[in-house]
Amino acid sequence: MKFSKPLCDLPLQSPRGSLHVLIVGSGAVGLSCALWLLKTGHRVTVFDPNPPLEDIDYRGACSFGNACSIAYGAVTPVAMPGILKDVPSMLTNPLAHLSIQWRNFPELIPWLLQFIRSSKSERVLEIVNELADLMRLAEAGIAPLLQESGSQHLIRNRECLYLYKSEEKYQQAQYGLQLRASQGVRMETLNAAQIYEREPHLTPVYHKGVLFLDAYSLESPHVYMKNLAKSILQRGGQFVRQQVDEIVLGDDHVQLRVHGMLGECADQVVVAAGAWSKKLLYADDQVLLNTERGYHVMFPDSGKLLTTPTCYPEHGFYMTPMMDGIRAAGTVELGGLGAAPNLKRIEVIEKATRQLIQGLGHSSDTWLGHRPSMPDSLPVIGQSPHSKRIIYAFGHGHLGLTLAGITGRLVAEIAGGHTLSKNINALRPHRF
Repeated sequence: MKFSKPLCDLPLQSPRGSLHVLIVGSGAVGLSCALWLLKTGHRVTVFDPNPPLEDIDYRGACSFGNACSIAYGAVTPVAMPGILKDVPSMLTNPLAHLSIQWRNFPELIPWLLQFIRSSKSERVLEIVNELADLMRLAEAGIAPLLQESGSQHLIRNRECLYLYKSEEKYQQAQYGLQLRASQGVRMETLNAAQIYEREPHLTPVYHKGVLFLDAYSLESPHVYMKNLAKSILQRGGQFVRQQVDEIVLGDDHVQLRVHGMLGECADQVVVAAGAWSKKLLYADDQVLLNTERGYHVMFPDSGKLLTTPTCYPEHGFYMTPMMDGIRAAGTVELGGLGAAPNLKRIEVIEKATRQLIQGLGHSSDTWLGHRPSMPDSLPVIGQSPHSKRIIYAFGHGHLGLTLAGITGRLVAEIAGGHTLSKNINALRPHRF
């Protein structure tokens, strides 16, 4: 089964007529929502202090420094059966690829409890089914945006390689691989000789590999975001470089409070501010959103040493060839939004990358970003239980770039009153 279920074109006019929609956030999800809403005849204003426009610093966005992967085979959650035994090491080893900062532990307890509950076998199967349903629609969500924004030339590496250092590591991965296979994810198993033939610059510390065929990467997610922003402007959308403090509902409208002042009235608001979305929840809306601090290290002169995005699951990060070198990106550090980068974690990523790829040149750019993370690895897509004028679209974790397009389409369907492309009950904001 290919993860590319076709969808009918949305009509240019929605059943509710042309609406004015405010969007908070200009990451991959917010920009995709904006462009899909514009494509369906609505007026859009995007609020973000640092959108991806010319001469604006976009480095603080999660969509700037991600692993660049469109991973249609990523249907398994972070919390898998047996994760409970890893919690002690998450607390005691700050450099593990999945770790918790002690100072944030008390506020993380409700999230962690649901994380552990989500790892039960029966719940994992439900999550896998839901993610697979989203993935089957994902290409139909992103392809029109890539085309309209002139970003198709950014597509490269239509596969992804996972490597295992021993037969034991490979066998440990079988449960997750079998779950993916049950959903039609296309995979090929490679032996050491086949891996070497594909990637001769990888240090031969691998035993077996799995090549995921339902995947590709973008040469630069930042360039893609800039292209989306240009398309939004060309369609008449507007950007407001302001931090939103609060959503204010009227009887027949919604407004945003910015620096103590109320802005213009609109029909709908979409909260797509990633890890910062929790600060904008309306009234008593309760969402178990937290942040995963992810890092990357760039090796600018080494792009030709790798042809396929490559991951050792035990290390917890991807090594992706891009237009400006190789990016080693990933790991999960559960913590807050305000803390400084953990420089030792950056050192660990760089050291491991040098051990895994032979001949790497100097490193240059390093980066810390904040993934919006839900304990069940499912995004939040849907209306606030308090008002249909508020639509939430955040919590995509490691799948923001992959699922941004279909999220944007679903948001446009919700706002405009269209029949939804899929049932989103499992993604509702108040599911916990």
